[in-house]
Amino acid sequence: MEPTPPVEQVSPRATPGPEAGPVTSPAVRWGQATAADVLLEEEEETTLRWRASTFTWNQGGSTTLFGVGGEYIPADQVYGWDFTFRPNFYVLDRPKDKVAVSAEIGWVTELTNSNITTHYREPQFKDIALNARYSREIWESGGADRGEYKTDAAMRLRLVLPTSPASWNSGKYFTVSVGPQIIQKIKLLGSKADGLNNVTATLGVSYAHLFAESYTPVKGGFARERLTPSGEVAPDDQLSGSSLAMDRLATSLELSMPLYKDLSLATSFGLLSDFKHGFEEGCIATQTGCAPYDGSQGITYVPQTAFDVSLNYPVFEVVDLTLGYNNTNRQIGYDGRRRSVFYSPEAQFYLDITANLDVIYSKVSGRGKKVEKPGTASAPSRRRL
Repeated sequence: MEPTPPVEQVSPRATPGPEAGPVTSPAVRWGQATAADVLLEEEEETTLRWRASTFTWNQGGSTTLFGVGGEYIPADQVYGWDFTFRPNFYVLDRPKDKVAVSAEIGWVTELTNSNITTHYREPQFKDIALNARYSREIWESGGADRGEYKTDAAMRLRLVLPTSPASWNSGKYFTVSVGPQIIQKIKLLGSKADGLNNVTATLGVSYAHLFAESYTPVKGGFARERLTPSGEVAPDDQLSGSSLAMDRLATSLELSMPLYKDLSLATSFGLLSDFKHGFEEGCIATQTGCAPYDGSQGITYVPQTAFDVSLNYPVFEVVDLTLGYNNTNRQIGYDGRRRSVFYSPEAQFYLDITANLDVIYSKVSGRGKKVEKPGTASAPSRRRL
């Protein structure tokens, strides 16, 4: 006689609230969303209100596809394209105070045959993100070192709408996140040098909450027969017995600096703390008696780490090329071992080709060009936050 399979736990419904979606500051690659903000410093290319509007073609692939890494799992290897249109507009554009609103709209296409999508090379919409950001210049050095040291602060608000298949098929409504940033520019060799001019450190913290139909993924129209605590059989739309991440606390640190002329280097570290709902233990009546379940078993906190390093080079100021490596993964692997922040099976190499729409418009039309000031560096500085 075969043993009776374990009874699946049916979780209680929640007040509207879904998985705390990605709210990371480090650059995140294909298959993941990003909350990266773009800031143009005083060397911004144009004075248009909609500057920093971009269209990015991202190519990302698992490191094992290129023969890098010890764990080889063909079914999980991914190579794909990610397209993102990011319109940006400055509602307030003063020398020291700025308010910008932006959106992130895009889609992804997987070119390998992994287990991520149902159909081969299936294009899918990403979650749409709406962002608002207020920044203020707190302090800037003067005298001989004018502009070589600078301190800025910012506050970010983000709304993520469930427009991707994975989100709208799991009962999510939307995710809201908010958090501050502090940006510090420090002089190295100075603005007149050919490289290593300065280093910019950005420290950011954000808190996100998910609003959803249930604590667990659910799908309308899905009716699987399950046992209720009273022992009756009833249809249920629950897709999984584990909780969504209802809350996320993300902390990140990014360092960026010019290496030589227009070539720049950026690296970032992040800790993404996901908090899940804790289910109580209980008992389900069956024909052979009461079948107890352990609830969440104390696993309500799931930490993830993020590491990114990239090289960036602008081509005639209109297109940015970014070649990088990203590793965003659970701190504890499925085997129960602690993973390295620098490498995991989810690690990817990526190439970003970003068209700076405002600069292209300015060069073609001649409008919005910034008047060059004598004695100042002309190299543009565009960086992620």
